[in-house]
Amino acid sequence: MSLTRKDVHVKITLVDDSVLKGTLVVDRTTRLSDMLNHHDKDFIVLSDYDNEHHIINKQHIVEVVEIESLELDEPVVYAT
Repeated sequence: MSLTRKDVHVKITLVDDSVLKGTLVVDRTTRLSDMLNHHDKDFIVLSDYDNEHHIINKQHIVEVVEIESLELDEPVVYAT
């Protein structure tokens, strides 16, 4: 476990209507919405629950929802 970063469980909807669920690693002092809106980086890396990694262009993201746990069926919208 890192002292400077944290794992955030998310559900991401892309422009082609595909949905990915997994974990993003963000700086501990940074909000998820700030990381997504940060213009210095165009891509994010999502680690899904099948242990595969996806490099996603942020311009192709329609919605990002933070989920509490893997079992949560209806997550609350946190950031878009």
